[in-house]
Formats: sequence, structure tokens, C-alpha cells
Amino acid sequence: MIPYNDVTLDSTYTMTTRNNTVGDAPTKSTTAGYHLHSVVASSSTAATVIVTTAPPASQRPRQPTKEEQYYSRRQHKVNEYRHNAVLVPSNMCRRDTFMMILVHSSPTNLDRREAIRYSWGDAVLKGTWPNTSQQNMLTMSRLQLAFVVGLHGDEDVNRAIRDEYSRYNDIVQGDFIDNYKNMTLKSLLDLKVVKNRCPGVRYLLKSDDDMVINLPYLLEILSAKPLNRSFMGPYNPRSRVYREGVWKLTLDEFPFPTYPPYESGSAYIITGDLIHELFETAEYVPHIFVDDVYITGILGRILVVNHARQRGFAYWGTKTPTVCDLIKKKIVTGTKMHPQRLCALWNDLQRKPTC
Repeated sequence: MIPYNDVTLDSTYTMTTRNNTVGDAPTKSTTAGYHLHSVVASSSTAATVIVTTAPPASQRPRQPTKEEQYYSRRQHKVNEYRHNAVLVPSNMCRRDTFMMILVHSSPTNLDRREAIRYSWGDAVLKGTWPNTSQQNMLTMSRLQLAFVVGLHGDEDVNRAIRDEYSRYNDIVQGDFIDNYKNMTLKSLLDLKVVKNRCPGVRYLLKSDDDMVINLPYLLEILSAKPLNRSFMGPYNPRSRVYREGVWKLTLDEFPFPTYPPYESGSAYIITGDLIHELFETAEYVPHIFVDDVYITGILGRILVVNHARQRGFAYWGTKTPTVCDLIKKKIVTGTKMHPQRLCALWNDLQRKPTC
């Protein structure tokens, strides 16, 4: 029998034994970070009993949680952004541009782009808004607008896009196929082009092509409360993740049941001081194809970005706005604006309606 001190072993202890002669120095425990608890030897043939115990939890290095690992910038690039714009407006930004508006559009949605050019896009081009004070017009004149599309599988459609670009000089076209799985590539192209062409811009407004933007009201909001390191838009604090359907994400792609806080992609603001940082960080963080969640949610959480809360931004289920909703400043953005509806709304706005 090997004599030893009364030692209780549980799951926090490690016990190792070896034969040793009296006088030999006990072998050092190989369990990193653990402390010697008891060493006993009774004869030249006795086994040495080494019992080690873990240090208190407060002294051990803390392992990052699964969420902390996911919401972190990786050590090396995991998806270098190698895409470029094959078309860019020649006058995309001026030195005094206050806001760059980029409207995401499908290559075949010419009717939607034309409706925007006729309505609120024309207001951007001319720097005027119907029945609005001259004070707001000073900032309106510092807005720029372009439509962002990808490539189409039909070369006739790409040729039509090039013709449209030659007429209007307001299209950014990326060198990737335009489909919903490449939405994040399109949003990253926004950041890349603005970073390179509009380095001093104060705000970037990303919009879909079925929206109306109440620009005088939006500019009023930003003038009253300027933003830094912020997103502003339709805020979603805890949206569930879809595991089926068009917006399906697998557990490997996104392992949590809910998204981090993010702004819906119908239309939202990014402050100019974030554009370079967002684009650079994206190369070190795995993509998901749900672009608004990726840009404003995942990257936003990693970069500790502020989510500025503001009523009036349209969600997917928001009803279509009326002309009086714009005039009374009930909305910042409106959705479900198919071309005929948008043009009719704009015509009503120019008639000075009584609300």
C-alpha cells in the first residue's frame, strides 16, 4: 500500500503518478496553469503522488464565448473584395457633397429608375423640392444620386444599361451578376465607390428602387441632430433568423436564433466617418447574403456603431404613403412605390394640395 495524505480528488483536480527514488526531485506537473497540491514518497520504490488543482477562475485566461468569436474581426482576410465598378458616373461627387444617395436597382427595372428620375430624383438633380423653403434648398443642392446595378446574364440587358448610362450618367454597375445572393456584394460596392469617389461626404443614403424619400424632412432631421458613427433607418432590435425560404440561413452561416440590431435595407443612412472602416472590416468578417443584416447588424456590432432611432422610416409592412404624409412630415421614407404610384404622388405634391 502506498501511504499518502488524505486527499480528495474531484473534477477540478489532476492526479499523476510515477516511480521515483528517494531524493529525486518530483517531476513537475505537465498541466499548464495548475498548482502543486501534495507530494508524498515513503521509500525508494514508492510512487510519488502529485496532485494539482486549478487556480481560481479569476486567475485563468477567459475563453471568448461563441458570440464573441462570431462578432469579431478575424486575424486574416477571409473574403477579400475583388469586385470593381465597370460603370461610374463621371460627376459622382463634388467636394461639397453633403449626401450621396445610392439606389439599389435590378438591371431590368428601367421603369422604376425612370419614375425616380421623374420625381424625387429630379429634385436631387435640380436641387429643388416642390413647395419647400429656400433654406432647405441650400442643402438640397449638395445631394447626389446614382443607381447601383450588377451584370445581367443577357448581354442585351447589359447593352441597354450602357445606353442608359450614356443618357443619364447616373449608374454604378458592378462586375458581378445581379441577384439576391449577391446583395452584400452590391452593398460593399456602395462603400468602395463612395470611399474612392466621395472621401469627404457627410452621409450615404442607401435606398431600394421602390421608395420615395422625403428629402426636406430628412435634411431637417440631420441638421437638427447631426450624426457620427451611426446608422439611421428602420430599426430592428431582435429579428428572428429564417431557416427556410428565400431568406434562409444555415446554422453554419449564422448560428444564432436572432439577428443583432440592424436597419432594414429599404432605405437607411450611414454616416461618412464609417464608410472606410466598414469596407475594410468586411474583408475580415465572413459574409452572409442578407446585406442589411451584414452591413448594419454584424459589422455594426463589431465596430460598436450607434443605431440612431427615428420614426418615419418605412418597414416592409408599412402602408404606402399619401402626399399629405410627406407634407405633414409623417414619413421619412415610403415603400411600395411602383412607378405609376410614385409619379402620381409627385404630381399631387406639385399641385400644392391642402392637407
